Formats: sequence, C-alpha cells, structure tokens
Amino acid sequence: MDAESRDVPAKDGSRWTLAELIDFESALASWDGKAKPDRDGGSRAVVMRRWLRSRETEGPGGRWTGGLGAAAMLLAGVAAIAGAGAVWGSLDRESSGVNVIWMLSATLVLPWLLLVFGALAWLFRGCVPGIGLVGGLLEKVSLRFAGEELRAGLDRIRRSGELARVLAWHLAARTQLVAAAFHAGAFAGLGAMVLFKQVGFFWETTTETAMREFLEQAVAVLSAPWAGFLGRAVPDVAGSQIGSAWMEQGGGWWSFSLMAFVVWGVLPRVLLAAWAGWQKRRSLARLTFQAPHHRKLWRELNAVRRGEEPKGPVDGALVITVGGAEPDHEALRPFLLRRLRMNPTAWESLGVLDEAREDAAREALAKAPAGIVLFAEGWSLAPRQMERALAEVAARAGERRRVLLVGDPVEGGIEAVTDDERAQWERFVDERGAEELELVFFEPS
Repeated sequence: MDAESRDVPAKDGSRWTLAELIDFESALASWDGKAKPDRDGGSRAVVMRRWLRSRETEGPGGRWTGGLGAAAMLLAGVAAIAGAGAVWGSLDRESSGVNVIWMLSATLVLPWLLLVFGALAWLFRGCVPGIGLVGGLLEKVSLRFAGEELRAGLDRIRRSGELARVLAWHLAARTQLVAAAFHAGAFAGLGAMVLFKQVGFFWETTTETAMREFLEQAVAVLSAPWAGFLGRAVPDVAGSQIGSAWMEQGGGWWSFSLMAFVVWGVLPRVLLAAWAGWQKRRSLARLTFQAPHHRKLWRELNAVRRGEEPKGPVDGALVITVGGAEPDHEALRPFLLRRLRMNPTAWESLGVLDEAREDAAREALAKAPAGIVLFAEGWSLAPRQMERALAEVAARAGERRRVLLVGDPVEGGIEAVTDDERAQWERFVDERGAEELELVFFEPS
C-alpha cells in the first residue's frame, strides 16, 4: 500500500495528505475569488481543508500520487536490473573471475559518491531537498499517469512553496527506495552468480602494494559491523590478488560483498527514505497557508466572524490610529461593534511625531483589555511607518486579537478604500506573513 494512502486525518481535521494539498492548489488556481464564509471556525489548516471538501470535485492529487507510486515501482525495477547488471558486468568471461574493485566501485562507491554530492547540494540550497535526477525522472514519468489537466496546470499548482516542499520530500523518499532497489538488485545478481556459476574473485593493479594496503583498510572498515560474528565474510585481500591461487583464495569476497550490499547499500537507503517520509509528514503537519493566494481565500472564509451581528457581550478594544488624520470615532464605533465584535474603549495614536502621545499609546498597549485595532488611511500606505507600528503592537499584544483596519477618513465620516488601495494593502500584509494579524477594510453601513 502506498504511504500516502495510509495517512489518516487528525481528529480535528487539520492533517493533510499530499494528494489533498495538490487538489487544494489545483482548486485554488481556478478559484473565482468568491467563497461562502466558514461558520465553524478553527485553524487555517482546518478551515482550508473544509473549503476543499465543500467543493465536492475530484482533483488530480490522487492520480498524481498514484502515478508517482507507479513510476517509483517502474524505476525500482529498472534500478534492480541495473544493480544486477553492474555485478555481472564485472565478471571476466574468460577466467570466470569477478574483479572486486570494479564490482564494488560500480555498486557501492559510485552510488555513495552521488549520495554525498546530493547531500552537499542540499546543504547549500537550504532545508528543502532538490528532487535530483531520479526525482525529476520520477516526476516526469508520473505525469503520464496524472492526465492532461494536471500537466497543463502544473506551474500554477506549484505557486505554493509549501506544496513544493512536501512534494520534494515525497520524491526524496521515493528516490532513496529506488536506490535501495539498485543495491538489492546487486545482491540478487551476485547471489545468483555464486549459486549457478563457479566463479572466483580477484583484484589487479600496477600499484600492488598501495592497492593492497588500501583494500585491506577499506575491507576492515566496511566489515566492522559483522566481522566479530561472521569472520567468513572478511576476505583475504593479499591472497585474492590475481595470480596462480587467486581462485582458491578469493572465496571470502562473495559473502563480504553480499553483506556490504545489505549493510552499506540497502539499509542506509531505507533509513533515508524513512527520514524523508517523516520530513514530509512533518511538513504536512506544519502547513501555514501564508502565500498571498492562501491569505486571500482565508479573508473570504473568515469574513463571517467580522460580519455577523454579535450575539453576546462584545470585547473591549484599544484603537490606535497610525499617522494621518484622526477618524471620526462615532462613525467608526458602529463598524467595530457590528463587524468586528469589538467595543472601542480607548483611542491612541502612533507615528504622529509626538513623543508624549507615542508613550501613551505604548502604555495603553500593555493594558488593552481584549484586542487591538490599528486604523490606517487607505490612500497613505507608508510601509516603514506601518512596519514600526505593527512591530510595536506585536511586541506587546501577546495572545490578544490584532486587527489592521483600513479606511479613508473624510469630513463627517469614513469611506471604503478603492480597489487599487485594497490591492496595495493586501500585498503589503501578504509580504509580511503576519499570520495572527487580521486585515479588514472599512465598509459603510
């Protein structure tokens, strides 16, 4: 069974699977910008998952993850054949001898070098693995199973950095299993050779002394995990140098090689695959949905909590204006009560070049009873000024609710912002990624 199909959603509905995340990004890529407000509440992961399920349409996620599984099995079969071929390719047909230097270089040394280079590239790139050659091949083959819809919209679906991260870990796990299949194929190929042919094992070089010393050290290191209880699997390096008695003296190489394929080939790859799978599940559990298109959907889904009439006592709040003209308190109060369920109990200002008023605002921040509303003029977005104000609030707000309310004060009231102003403020907030900050635009009654 594919690991993806074994992912069981958490009881609170927050645990995602890779297939669901692909479906979500695919659905969001074609979203019309309108969504029915979510009345049940919850974390972003929970609310976004409910929105996905409410669409009741089958997305490409299941087909793609299934395609990835099929592609991994196909490439694992090819890798196993290649591993067996690497062993048989080191057999000298005339002497019926296996050159152990060539065999171990092809089946252990080269794969480990590729693994080390890949690990170094990952360390320099950051915390998300690159998909590599095998991962890229897996992706390309799997897309043939996924259908034209996914292939056409793949670039749009990849807009989410979180999906790219989860997919990269998924491909990394599959890549390691393909590599494990290569070593398993080498094990099977050598086992078949020993069972069905009479073969010897030898090594030869023009630098006899240096090569013998190197091989003896390499054998001592590689055989360390089993040398204490399986002495037969430690070969006689000196005796297996090609010569008159190499056929008789080289018997320890086949058992050594079989053990090396398991201990230094299959086992590390399986452990790396398990680690990559754990990283994938960890990434799925930590989804934040903070990309701009995620935040836009979140605002639509969260609108109900700003639009319903309050059914009980409203929360007291501190309102802080950021620079500019002071809004009409009486014009703003009904909106705060009705839309935000927040009762303004204090009014202060930041960014007004008045140290006394700034100090009063900072002191009030520490005493705000239930929430903080930052009011800003829509037409006068000053990023540095807003960043300083948001930092002041974030440093003192703790767990209290934080709202950034944007409107355009006019004589005798407040007007809604223009579409251009709305887009500028949404972009500003999205780029900061302040998850706990609610962005709200003033709407006249």
